[in-house]
Amino acid sequence: MERLDEDWQLFAGNMTFFRKASKTAPGRVTTPAGADGYLIGLSVQRGHRRRIFDGQRSTVHDFNESHIYVRDLRESYKADLSGSFDFILAQISGSDLEEIAAESDLGDVSALATTTARPDALLAGLLRTLIGCGARQQSNRLFVDQISTAIGVHLAHTYGNGRLRTPDRRLTLSKKQEHLAKELLRSRIAAKVSISEIALLCDLPRFAFIRAFRETTGMTPHEWLREARLERACLLLRNGELSLADIAAACGYPEVVNFVGAFTRSMTITPEAWRLAAGVRSSSL
Repeated sequence: MERLDEDWQLFAGNMTFFRKASKTAPGRVTTPAGADGYLIGLSVQRGHRRRIFDGQRSTVHDFNESHIYVRDLRESYKADLSGSFDFILAQISGSDLEEIAAESDLGDVSALATTTARPDALLAGLLRTLIGCGARQQSNRLFVDQISTAIGVHLAHTYGNGRLRTPDRRLTLSKKQEHLAKELLRSRIAAKVSISEIALLCDLPRFAFIRAFRETTGMTPHEWLREARLERACLLLRNGELSLADIAAACGYPEVVNFVGAFTRSMTITPEAWRLAAGVRSSSL
């Protein structure tokens, strides 16, 4: 494939995500059969066309915005690509697919149904959110983990060959698990923490932990961490000794503008205005 105008990748959870775009489609693409796994592609804009060859036969598919394809990487692939070319891709192995399905009560999922040029608005929204976070390079790792997990569950549920199981009981955290999870989140407010780390501490699979945490606290881990950061920010603002830059860093925001935006959205008032309203003299930036 010729050099692309945009070509980068993001590792998250069980999957690898890519962004590939070019002013013109790359033409003929030929890929030999490879390892066990699947490639999922999302067309970001309309106007893409591909002729897919299967032996002596070929079929033509037109992609509109938010159309997706699912391709089995164990099968060789040959296609002529034309028109626009702007795709978000996700790659997942067969073993990781089975793990996600098992964790999310979808039964035994051993394969995804291959499809081409199918509209999938939910997957499109999830992929755009995830790639947008990676492109800005200011994403919270916990949030990225949650989005990638949701993508994996959606793929297994929508395209997998398993059957949905009804959980025997409402899954919640024990008091000990809840305490361990919250303490780890508090201790890492200014640093990165992953879903896998917290789930391991609670001795739960990742998806089961996310579900149990939400059932127990009424929030996802990312939402809970966001509230904890806000509480710490208010405490530090009330103290009045730290600049906004120092407070942003102490609350896990790499840039002051990110902190100000997050605080203002949650409190409907800027940090400086909140500090003034609390009767605290502002420190210099």
